Amino acid sequence: MAKKRMLAAHTSARTSERCQSSPANRQHSSAKPGETASRSRWLWTAMRVVALVAAATTAYIARDSPRVLGLTSSASPPERQQSQNVGFMAQVLQKSKGQNICKPEGVISDTYSDFDFAESFRHKVAAPLDKLIRTKFFRTLKVDLYRPCHFWRTEGSCFQRDCIVTPLDDDDVPASWQMQTVDHTNFGPFLGSFPRQRPEHTDKDFAVVNDETFGDGIWVDLIENPERFTGYAGAGANAVWMSIYQHNCFGVPPYLQDTAGGWGSQLVNVDGKSMPFVQPPRRRRELVSFLESLSEEERGVTMPADVPLEYRMFYRIVSGLHASISTHICSDYFNATADRWEPNLSCFISRIGAFPDRLQNIYFNFLLLTRAIQRMEPYLLSYDYSTGIPKDDKAVKRLMPKMLRAVKRAGFVFDDSELFLGSSGAAMKGEFKDNFRNISRIMDCTGCEKCRLWGKTQTLGIATALKALFSYPDRAFRGSFTSLDFKRNEIVALITTYFQFSYSIKSIEMFRGMYQDFVTDWRASQA
Repeated sequence: MAKKRMLAAHTSARTSERCQSSPANRQHSSAKPGETASRSRWLWTAMRVVALVAAATTAYIARDSPRVLGLTSSASPPERQQSQNVGFMAQVLQKSKGQNICKPEGVISDTYSDFDFAESFRHKVAAPLDKLIRTKFFRTLKVDLYRPCHFWRTEGSCFQRDCIVTPLDDDDVPASWQMQTVDHTNFGPFLGSFPRQRPEHTDKDFAVVNDETFGDGIWVDLIENPERFTGYAGAGANAVWMSIYQHNCFGVPPYLQDTAGGWGSQLVNVDGKSMPFVQPPRRRRELVSFLESLSEEERGVTMPADVPLEYRMFYRIVSGLHASISTHICSDYFNATADRWEPNLSCFISRIGAFPDRLQNIYFNFLLLTRAIQRMEPYLLSYDYSTGIPKDDKAVKRLMPKMLRAVKRAGFVFDDSELFLGSSGAAMKGEFKDNFRNISRIMDCTGCEKCRLWGKTQTLGIATALKALFSYPDRAFRGSFTSLDFKRNEIVALITTYFQFSYSIKSIEMFRGMYQDFVTDWRASQA
């Protein structure tokens, strides 16, 4: 507890050093009543009138305060609360060269880090990580993309060129990864002729884990099949995300409109030809009102204060994954008019910029993955990354320790010891696992092959981090590692997902710079 208080105090001090008190917080002292009886009577009459007006206003606000999905209204007036949230995103977009770095909430909720530290740390880990995921070991993965959807009748698959996944030839995959060793303990009782079906997960797994050496699936090169805009949208995409939010997040998610399912364009429909997102304003003073016009949240609605930390974390993981995917789509967007791939600032602002919680949850997931990799450090250092390709094997031996050293230097960013405690901890962890496994199954309902590939891969990556944090004691990652059970595809998914969130934060910084250039160019044109 002492360590937590010191860290919280240190983070609070760093935040307060950057932030100056708002003029709105300054209070003016009241003038003393006059000495004459006449002035005293007038003063008390005025005070009574003010009190009556204040009481009537309070009653009116209390009567009309929103109550959506069991959420309660915030203590602050709705307009002010919304302005603060949107103001946070406005400052994120306007942050440049040390300016506008005073965020309304500098600390990333439920962590021991702030946004500035997370961004500076990401720069240190990015160099080895970016090279690591391009090696043969980490870019090659076996994924079952053709498992049927068991939850609803799907509308069919997306057959657009950018939706299709290009598989690898068997000759491009090391033979040791493909070898299907016969395990006699898994044969049934009838003459030993039919092997029993392997379980799709163990009690320690937070997702469906397909063993690459058994079962169905295709081998893919993740670098050759990047996560980007594919044109997949509509009812199918919405059904996947709305099912996850409404039925698997323990009732925690805040207000969501139908269009929030796929986080598509707001205000303008997608026609596949013209720019599908609204343009941000060129005048900075118009940015806040612009973001407010896009926001889908009910004003004044906040998450209930009594939501358990575990359930709140679950929602933040899902929201952060969704936001990260949307950021990748916007950063690698196909401009049909110019016939090229390019970052789309309007897409980013419409999908992420109007929603500060979505952006914050990207950073939250990055720190959660950082903590998991910190715990797994000894195991990851000793893991066998052999591919039979000397150049790649040598690169991994050089890059993995370098990345792990950078991750270790990040220090204490997330406290996993605070979760799943008490008499209800075990039961809550069981629910947590069941729901996250369910999300990994829902990814089979995605109609776009490439979206399904990345949805399943990143879900498995986060599930691997959760498995490392909550399925094994810390001592299991020291010594001989005999109690650990991590498949090769789990290790690949973990490091790949870590890169994906690192890339999302890099993209956020890029979009921030794009907005600066957007405003600067407009000012120059006006001059």
